[in-house]
Amino acid sequence: MGRDLPLAPPEKGYPPSPAERFVPTGREKAGSARWRSTGPPVDSVSADALRNTVEELAAFHTRHTFSPLIGPAAEEIVNRLTAAGYPDVVRRTWTNAGHSADNVICTKPGTEPGSPVVLLCAHYDCRMEDPHDATARAPGADDNAGGVAAIIEIARLLATVPLPSTIRFVAFSGEEQGLWGSSAYAEALHAAGDGAHQVVNLDMVGRPPADGSVTVERDLGNSVPGNDAASQAFAEVMARAAADHTALPVRLGPIYSSDYMPFEARGDVTIGAYEGEGNPHYHRTSDTPETLDYGYLADVTRLTLATLLA
Repeated sequence: MGRDLPLAPPEKGYPPSPAERFVPTGREKAGSARWRSTGPPVDSVSADALRNTVEELAAFHTRHTFSPLIGPAAEEIVNRLTAAGYPDVVRRTWTNAGHSADNVICTKPGTEPGSPVVLLCAHYDCRMEDPHDATARAPGADDNAGGVAAIIEIARLLATVPLPSTIRFVAFSGEEQGLWGSSAYAEALHAAGDGAHQVVNLDMVGRPPADGSVTVERDLGNSVPGNDAASQAFAEVMARAAADHTALPVRLGPIYSSDYMPFEARGDVTIGAYEGEGNPHYHRTSDTPETLDYGYLADVTRLTLATLLA
């Protein structure tokens, strides 16, 4: 693995800078030509399906990367993506600091050869306050079974929808130890000359902040400033999708401390959706399915799906 990989556990609970309110200009309604094709899939997002996936993942005693349960958790994700209608679902093993685990990768081929690849990703591992405690009860509902559930639901709804770009639905392990799984995958893609063109990351998207907003994250400097403008333009698409397909207040914030960072460092265009700081259950046993707002999670799923269809 590359020498530039982060070693410290990421701290997602506190953004490095405050998010700012997004005010759309020249807003296009969902019935306009641009959004016309998004209607049926976006309208079909199921809060019940999202809840079911969150509950199944949180039922594992822990999904800590160093736990023997990380393998069965990966297999649960494989089975759900396969049941959604995808024949190309694989587990890819990475190794770091003497530890190994799998990323789960599901590929939906695009209809136009040579079109850019889009990664829709979330991490499925979780932890307690002590990042080395692999035995304590850690439901990891908001961090990050909700993000994985959104990806599986989007994959289900897109299974029969032809899209020009190839989409890879990716569930990473090793995020809580320092983005280990995503770093390994980003390095492998670029070493093979198969770098992702766009990366959409969902990390903590199931428990709304006090104002009920969603934060659309975009690249503001970081390792490769040259990809900032494209990231900000892509974030504009997501922010407009949120404004047009949900009633959520929309904010714009920075990308930080999650699985898009290794891709940004290699020049890819990265954005994310995030609930914002304020979850008192972050990295605690109390991060259970009952603490999530499934209407909110469904809205974040809708705006992400609409972004992919835009």
